[in-house]
Amino acid sequence: MSIQRIPYTAPRQTFIEALKRDGCVIVQDFTTLETLEQARKEVSPWLNKESNSEVGALNGGTKTCTRLIGRSKTVREKFFADPLYQNLAEEFLAITTTNWYNEEPSTNTTHPLLSISITMDTRPGAKAQKLHRDDKNHHARHEKVETYPDILDREGKNSKNRDMLLGLFVPGCDTTKEIGATRVIPGSHLWGDGKPDFGPEGDKGVVDAELKAGEAFIMLGSLYHGGGEFSATEGNRMVHIMFMCGGVYRQEEISYLSYPAEDVKTYSSLVQQRLGWVQSEPNLGWVDLVSPDIMLT
Repeated sequence: MSIQRIPYTAPRQTFIEALKRDGCVIVQDFTTLETLEQARKEVSPWLNKESNSEVGALNGGTKTCTRLIGRSKTVREKFFADPLYQNLAEEFLAITTTNWYNEEPSTNTTHPLLSISITMDTRPGAKAQKLHRDDKNHHARHEKVETYPDILDREGKNSKNRDMLLGLFVPGCDTTKEIGATRVIPGSHLWGDGKPDFGPEGDKGVVDAELKAGEAFIMLGSLYHGGGEFSATEGNRMVHIMFMCGGVYRQEEISYLSYPAEDVKTYSSLVQQRLGWVQSEPNLGWVDLVSPDIMLT
């Protein structure tokens, strides 16, 4: 399988169907070179401030800018708050349920939250990551299916919420296999939890998500993927990465410690909500029995 490339101006349903079929999609004309340059200037002073290039799956050879939403206004308001990404997050991650108070129905929706935001700047010598699913952090369980479900199952569970993570990757440069383009297996979001068959060479079904500067890559958290090996002898690959999770799940990045309230006051209302500063109805995430956004006034 290949990764579908779809113009930003295409109908939203086109992106939804691509994500359902492949688990990922490339968005053409997502941003401009000028905007990418502004984002680079904002994150560069923070790269490798902390010595964490060996943490987790980074494998060394990667500089990072954590707390990205607060450290780059461009990433926050241009990339993360982008309407297409936010609309797709609502489609795949928002959860709507109806509960009953005696005979009175109460229908509520919990909206997505930012789970993590980080810039990764990979350099020569960085090894390839092992193929993995990012929703492992949420202990996600997956039932093997042939096609992505979009109707209620026999038990009445809203199976459109099969996924609990949606990721956005915005590269700061042309991204090729030689500089470690993300390796993905389109369709693997439909697999179950059994041992996957990656073939004798460990690359069965793998596609390199090579991107042009200005494009973006969106993927479901259930998709098997991994950063590629940086085999080139020079250069770097800067990628701004954001994941959102369903509003009832714990965020990977502790936003309340990462982003001071005084800073959050200056963010757009959408970003404030995505950080968790708005109560998830009916009664999740309050302070003194009221929505925490009262502390931002």
